[in-house]
Formats: sequence, structure tokens, C-alpha cells
Amino acid sequence: MITNLDRANWADKAILAFREETYCDHEESLADLLCDLMHWADIRHFDFDAALDRARCNYQEERDEESATACLPEAVQDLVDALERQTEAARAVIESWDQGDLAGAVHGLEMSLDDALDALAKAKGGAA
Repeated sequence: MITNLDRANWADKAILAFREETYCDHEESLADLLCDLMHWADIRHFDFDAALDRARCNYQEERDEESATACLPEAVQDLVDALERQTEAARAVIESWDQGDLAGAVHGLEMSLDDALDALAKAKGGAA
């Protein structure tokens, strides 16, 4: 079964490929990609606004569908959240490599790893 996490991971691959091609920063990548998709739609005579409306409807249906079938226990949701924070911290380390603040980014990654380990212990029923 395809999950919304699968869908988000596919989008992440697209954003990463876009960023590698354009060198845009993480914060601007979504807006830059959407802007370029508007240009793409213009050139190919697609109705971007109609596609965006369809995308919003699909998104809501997929969220509602997954919410109805996958209410996670709090400890598991905490683990998912901690792993998402860890992923973002790992991305910050990668981005900081060229920006000279590697030590600060690594510290953030270490903290997010600690959070993930605490959440994993709770999800397993152990102590934090």
C-alpha cells in the first residue's frame, strides 16, 4: 500500500534533483520549483491552476484516507516525528559542509539523534 510518507519521499527526490540542478537553497526550493512548473505549464499549454486545484483535492483525499486508517499510538508518532527532525538535521549537516558551520549542524544532528533514541525507547515501552 502506498502511504503519504511514500508520496512525500518521492517529492523529496524531485526537490533534491531540482536543487542539484539549480543550486537553490532548501528554504526556497519548493517555491522555485513551483514557479518553474508554472513556466513549464505555460510552454506546454497546461492549465497550472486547474492542476493545482486537482492536486489539492487529491492531497486532501489522501490525507483523509490515511488518517482514517492509520492512527498511530502516541509513542510511535513521537518516534516518527523524532526521525523526521533527525532527517532535517542530517540535511543541515550536508548543507553546512560548504557554509563553514559544520560544528553547529553536527551538534543539531546529535541532539536530534538523542530525541529519536528516546522516542524509540518509549515506543518499545522502555524508559527514556
